[in-house]
Formats: sequence, C-alpha cells, structure tokens
Amino acid sequence: MLAAGLNPFSPVSPAPRTTAAATSRVKWIVQKTSTISITGKTNVNSFCCEVLGYSGPDTLSTSTTSLPNDLQGITLKGVLQINIGDFNCRNNAMTNEFKKILKYREFPHLKVVFLSLDKIPAFSNNGEIVKGWVNIELAGTAKKFEISYTSSKTGSDNLQLIGARTFGFSDFGLIPPRKLGGLIRVNDNLNVQFRLCLQPKS
Repeated sequence: MLAAGLNPFSPVSPAPRTTAAATSRVKWIVQKTSTISITGKTNVNSFCCEVLGYSGPDTLSTSTTSLPNDLQGITLKGVLQINIGDFNCRNNAMTNEFKKILKYREFPHLKVVFLSLDKIPAFSNNGEIVKGWVNIELAGTAKKFEISYTSSKTGSDNLQLIGARTFGFSDFGLIPPRKLGGLIRVNDNLNVQFRLCLQPKS
C-alpha cells in the first residue's frame, strides 16, 4: 500500500552525485630548472641545441573534467613558451643557422600547449610511462602530437615529467638546411625532449 499523498506515476528526481571532476584539480609551477633539447643528424655528424633554463614562470594543472571526443584520460592545461633565442647549439655558426631555419625573427617562440594525459602520474620514485597530447606551434604552424613522458618524484613533493617525441622540419613547413653546395645535409627528423620540473602550487 502506498503512503498517503504519494503518486506512483510522478517522476523521481535522481539524487545529486558528487564526481571527482568537481574536486580533483592539481596545479604545478614550472620551475626554472626545466630544460628542452633538440637533437638531429647530418650526413657528417650529429648536433644538439638546448635551452638549459626555462624563463617562465608558468603553471600546469590537471583535472578530471571531460575531454573532447578525440582525447581520452584527464585534462592537462598549460602553455610553455620557449624563447628560440635561448637555444645554444655549442657552436656559434650552428646556433645562428638553427635559429634562422626556425624563422626566429618572425616567430620568436616555440609554444607547447598541453591538452591531456592518459592518467594521473604516480607520485613515486620509480619512473612511470604516461602519455598525453599537446599542440606544438613552431614557425607559425601548429600541429597536434602524442607525447610519451617518464614521470617520477623528485625531492619531497616535486614531480618531474620527461617528454620525448620525434618531429620533422617538414611537419612545420620548414626545409632542412644544406651547406657547402649540398655536401652537408641535415636530416629531416629531430628528436625533441623536454624535462619539466614541477612544484605543487599551494
């Protein structure tokens, strides 16, 4: 028997649900000790151009808010703007050529826009593989790439993410340089690695 005043056909409002998306949000400050390196090869030798100190400051944040259909995992928000003028190839001629190829005067920054991670990085001393998506903007062209990171704890409460990916000059509409009448040729592929040193933001 129904209690008095209850209508068996009236809609029942679902109980409100509390999800992790409403509460799970962590912010990290990108430390100046963060670095980025770009290595490549010619038909003669190899080269490495580095930025050994990030001039930020910038912040990254993770949350479990919903992602677009083409992405999976958790949201990672933040932008790194690397000054191409800070790259050092340990050879003045190579450094100048490298900046020229990347159209430094017209587009002075390499921009990395973080989009997602496949999971929250484990806060442990053991290295863990985490994958995610970023937009990379270089020489006026932006493209989306999947990045593989190694995540590890550093110090008492800091986190280190080392990301790596192979790109091509051609991905950004750039032409690898050739010198001495084409006798020295730079390969199209470049290996980009960035080491993010992150400190939790209180």
